[in-house]
Amino acid sequence: MKLPPYSYSADWDIYNREHIARHKLSDYQIEELYYGEGIYPTLVVKNKKNESGEQRLKLIGVDASGTFIKAIVAMDFKNKKWRCVTAIKMNNNEKYSYLKHIGAK
Repeated sequence: MKLPPYSYSADWDIYNREHIARHKLSDYQIEELYYGEGIYPTLVVKNKKNESGEQRLKLIGVDASGTFIKAIVAMDFKNKKWRCVTAIKMNNNEKYSYLKHIGAK
């Protein structure tokens, strides 16, 4: 698992903001997850490329307030940007597995 490129900037628009808002999350929470600003580390899993060849990463971790989140972000290596595709809060089993994986449980 690699860390995401921290020098990349977020690419937000009304559509991806509205999408994650339906999951009761905000853009700043996803940015905190991406940039590793939570009390626990953000884990990164390389997802398969989609049909168009876009590289996606699965992020698992917490935001600065302690909300446990998992997100899928699309990477734009050419323009040094990332875009949140979707994000949801972890359920209790996912939280437990994450904490166990990082050695906090």
